[in-house]
Amino acid sequence: MSSVRTGDVALFTGAKKVLAVGEVGVIFVNREVADTLWPPSPGGKSWHTVYSLRDFVPAEVPYEELAELIGYSKNYGFPGQLVLEGDKARAVIEGLRITTRTLLEQLGVENPPARDPLPVQRTELEQQHTPVVSYERAAATTLYRREEQPLVTEFCATLTVAAGRFRSPAGLCDIYIQGPDSVEVIEAKSRIEHAYVREALSQLLDYAPHSPRPADRLAVLLPDPPAERELQLLHRYGVDCIHRVSPGVFRRVPAPDDRRQLMKRLWTES
Repeated sequence: MSSVRTGDVALFTGAKKVLAVGEVGVIFVNREVADTLWPPSPGGKSWHTVYSLRDFVPAEVPYEELAELIGYSKNYGFPGQLVLEGDKARAVIEGLRITTRTLLEQLGVENPPARDPLPVQRTELEQQHTPVVSYERAAATTLYRREEQPLVTEFCATLTVAAGRFRSPAGLCDIYIQGPDSVEVIEAKSRIEHAYVREALSQLLDYAPHSPRPADRLAVLLPDPPAERELQLLHRYGVDCIHRVSPGVFRRVPAPDDRRQLMKRLWTES
């Protein structure tokens, strides 16, 4: 635990899958607190290192998927505690598209909670590591968006160019595609109701001016075809709709070209 810091990601495993995703909060060493939380067996050792969680989200990720991200054998059982650093940690966090509150606070997207005016007497928090993370967290989203993650993974598998992401003071986009001739920013949602489509639209319009290269297209990725009202909302602002038709098959409903060109002046405004 000596290398673990506030803002790091904790995966909770069992039953051959990742059961939850958490973000590490306060870390301290206190035998009395630890033994109260987890009384040691007679003659057993005290688990005296304690950490809290800033966030905690249920998940369902099979061991095979986690092992593949790390580069382990697919039948690896993940026994006990495992601390990953460097490229292996980055591969898991990016592969599962996780975003911590700590990172968003560093970007200025979220404000840290008000601190207790009383000084901490017993321990002192260590300096935070800069986390490498990959899941956008707007006001209505969480550390790990398990509903969107499979949709994004399935869609990206259909692309002929590598998909990435970019982070900015507006947050982290879901998908950033920089091809030889065009640049596209995509936001995914797990449902097709109006509130979800409207949220995706507002996020795209917020991200677009921060695109590393000027965006040629914006699109919302959905699991099913949206109603006409939602489709017209996207098209009004020059945004395409991409929806799932069947496993591994997606359909793009493009916005009118004249509307896209009109709105593009706003997307690329710095």
